[in-house]
Amino acid sequence: MNNYFSLVIAFLLAMLTASLSFSQSNTIAKTMLFSEIQDKFVEGADAHKKGDFTSAYDNLSFAAQSGMKEAQYLLGFMYLKGEYVRRSIPVGMAWLGTALEIENKDWATLYSKVYESLNEQQQIFIDRKVRQYIDIYGMDIQNIDCQLTSVVGSRKRAQRCTKQADRLTPLFSMEDMPKDYSPEFNCDSTFPCLIGNLRIYDGVESHNGALPFQF
Repeated sequence: MNNYFSLVIAFLLAMLTASLSFSQSNTIAKTMLFSEIQDKFVEGADAHKKGDFTSAYDNLSFAAQSGMKEAQYLLGFMYLKGEYVRRSIPVGMAWLGTALEIENKDWATLYSKVYESLNEQQQIFIDRKVRQYIDIYGMDIQNIDCQLTSVVGSRKRAQRCTKQADRLTPLFSMEDMPKDYSPEFNCDSTFPCLIGNLRIYDGVESHNGALPFQF
């Protein structure tokens, strides 16, 4: 793993000057139920568990763009491992750091392990990139509300996140998508590009109100 980190130093340095401004292209407007986003995460997590990384990416990417923390963590893990996507420490850590807006010891352990293997200059870049991702995929802008709830069939408690109903939330593009991947919504301008807006309505009781995957 350390050998890989040394190979990405030049890449990290080249990205230090990346612009944080938002580009805007022709925008879309879409209305959907929160349960539809929740279903995409569940389908993506199930596909990932089965090793179907193409299907996992297709479903997890939209859920992650929409602010779902579990999807952001798992998508970040895919970028760190290079599962279907081109392996990218910056993008993987940015997604993982955004997921860590909520407390999760397992996620934090993985993040710290990778972060501490980087040099100071790389860490500064990762800090900056995480802030950028939180600005566009984070809880505030995506109208995400998280609360500790009981896990069905367990004594454990986990953060359960939902998008606030009847709120317009922006949908931003993603970077470093696989070359053969055609997202349902995308824009051609420089990342991060504002694709459009989602209006989310209630519908949180999909899958009996419980997320079957805990990380």
